[in-house]
Amino acid sequence: MLIELLAIVSAFHALRHVRTAQAAVAWVIGLVTIPFLVLPMYWVFARHRFEGYREAIRAVGERHVQSVASVRRELITDANIRTTNLDTSLEYLADVLDTPLCTGNSYELLIDGDAFFDSLLQRIDAAEHYVYLEFYILRDDEIGSKLADALLRCVERRVVVRLLYDEVGCLRLPRRYISRLVAAGIDMRAFNTRQGFVNRFQINFRNHRKLAVIDGKIAFVGGLNVGDEYIGISAGRTRWRDTAVEIEGELARKVQAVFAGDYYWAARTDLPEATWHFEADRSYGGGPETDSSIAAVCATGPADQRPRATMMFASTAATAKRRLWISTPYLVPDDALMVALAMARARGVDVRLLIPSIADQWAVFLAGFYYEQQLAEVGIPVYRFPHGFMHQKCVLVDDDLVLIGSHNFDNRSLYLNFELMVAIADPKLIADVVEMLEHDFAESARSNVPGKSLRPLFARIGTAIARLFSPVL
Repeated sequence: MLIELLAIVSAFHALRHVRTAQAAVAWVIGLVTIPFLVLPMYWVFARHRFEGYREAIRAVGERHVQSVASVRRELITDANIRTTNLDTSLEYLADVLDTPLCTGNSYELLIDGDAFFDSLLQRIDAAEHYVYLEFYILRDDEIGSKLADALLRCVERRVVVRLLYDEVGCLRLPRRYISRLVAAGIDMRAFNTRQGFVNRFQINFRNHRKLAVIDGKIAFVGGLNVGDEYIGISAGRTRWRDTAVEIEGELARKVQAVFAGDYYWAARTDLPEATWHFEADRSYGGGPETDSSIAAVCATGPADQRPRATMMFASTAATAKRRLWISTPYLVPDDALMVALAMARARGVDVRLLIPSIADQWAVFLAGFYYEQQLAEVGIPVYRFPHGFMHQKCVLVDDDLVLIGSHNFDNRSLYLNFELMVAIADPKLIADVVEMLEHDFAESARSNVPGKSLRPLFARIGTAIARLFSPVL
């Protein structure tokens, strides 16, 4: 009787608080018909607002006023106030997300794991003051051991090393790996979404960001975790295709600010060694004299008061004039993004998406077939990459803007994960991305040809079932 009563109360809670009507109806039906099973699932998986993150930063700010003020300066502009001329796609994006622009940067596109890890390890070995790392997944394999050895060499040089990891993404990371680094003096912490009484059931939230910061001057942002699959030597795993960008300049300081906010949550204290002010501050001032390295960070998460990840993708669709190319491992967009893509295509924009041809997570993979068909009906082609698992997260807008980072094109990245993209308007980097994506699309085949379905019946049934769970995938 108590379970049924709690289920009814939870059903009313779902009607009031669940984000979409589709999800609310699904939860209510489940709570009423099979309360013993669905009730605990509801309180673990139905929440979409992360509690306490802003409060943790505010609490640290009471003790470390200048540091937290520097983080806010790097990441936030005044809400609902135009700060740019809205002349470019990047300016439009920056005003939509209330994130400041900066100049004075240089970039290097890093395609796949060999290029990424070679550059990252080289930069770590050259670090002079501090190294900050944040990954969703760390593996105790060959590349994980190389990273650990590089960090231990930093400690020997008295370089401060701080490493954040997601406790769910790293469930299989052996305790001995963590203990070895911590014993050597490395500050290695789980992001720990379950801090506090209210958050003890928050296992549905993830910190999905992948970043590195070296001395506050160099940063890496992309889709790569730490694992042998990214360099093609993992036993039992196909090679993963992915991309990152190496950044030198003011944008690296903004990536550092993203790490700082996450560290404030995880550790509830400051980063005393962090450098926030350099001799040449290259904040964006607008106007024709601005250099071509203009960029911004797009840090989103379930602590946001607005659906900023959806707003980020929608703004790229709204400003695209010639092309909008999106590479993503998972295709489970929300209704707002489906409409935004359809509107871009209706304006004659070359909208196309690139996704994997093999499954990493079966529920998400099957749900993607439904959205493929929906996109085909509005004339948007979807291509499947055949050579390994396409894990790359990249958006190209005309020849004007590129976004690279950790955001997938799915509900989890839009509403449940802490994510990070960098938005860059540098012509040289954009040209490199155009060449990369042209090659990726040329290697792939369109999978959503209108009126053509080669999937067997069991796959179509699986797709229909998976689609019901798309709000939490």
